[in-house]
Amino acid sequence: MTVVVGFLCRDGAVVASDSMLTSSMGQIPIAHHTGKKIAVLGGNQVFAFAGDQGQGDRFRFVADGNHAAIPNTHHPLHYPLTLAQLVLQQFQSTGIVGAFNALNLSTVLAFPHNGTHQCCVFDGPLQPRLLDAHHYYVAIGSGKLAADPFLRFLVDVFCQNGQPNVREAVFLAAWTVEHVIHTNPGGVAGPIRIAVLETDGAGQWIARELPDTEIEEHRQAMESAGQALRAWRDGLQSGAAAVDAPAPPELPTQS
Repeated sequence: MTVVVGFLCRDGAVVASDSMLTSSMGQIPIAHHTGKKIAVLGGNQVFAFAGDQGQGDRFRFVADGNHAAIPNTHHPLHYPLTLAQLVLQQFQSTGIVGAFNALNLSTVLAFPHNGTHQCCVFDGPLQPRLLDAHHYYVAIGSGKLAADPFLRFLVDVFCQNGQPNVREAVFLAAWTVEHVIHTNPGGVAGPIRIAVLETDGAGQWIARELPDTEIEEHRQAMESAGQALRAWRDGLQSGAAAVDAPAPPELPTQS
């Protein structure tokens, strides 16, 4: 089980995941251990996967080896389409595609493209879809059922003006993964891992993994947000929250 969250931001992209890897025998999970599902690849790509670890490693290998093709593609979707074709051809050559329930992989890939930034989700099965200004966040993996409603809640609260910036999206992605970890005991586990695609001081695109200390700052911000909500609740119960509330509208008089 796993969860991966991706954001296409105004100024970059954010990808976050939990750290539980599941070993299986066929379709039967037999063991859990901790590992990385996120990686920074060549060409300043940010990659994360949900599903079979071996299939995820093979997708990462193909993406890492083909980043030089990105500047040569006219439309940003051409590169993900090429990757999907290459990966599916490789899987088919080793008997994965077409075998019963053998393909078990979804991925998120953020990459720079001719001065812009893109975030693509490969799902159902490995069909690429670019995130955009109107559909700018996604969750994949078995934790999606818990992540999606919480993501929608956070976006409704914090993103009333549209796409967040990178720092805001790191906070939202981290809180979502943390929520899924707590609501899916035994299936999703920490530590939270996050990587971003952003510009440096010279305006050049760089991809980097966030250190634990930076992620911890956002976990502390989650607690601060919780404290603010509890303080609001206490004020509501005491009546203090209603002091500045507008007066109720007057009903029109009957003529």
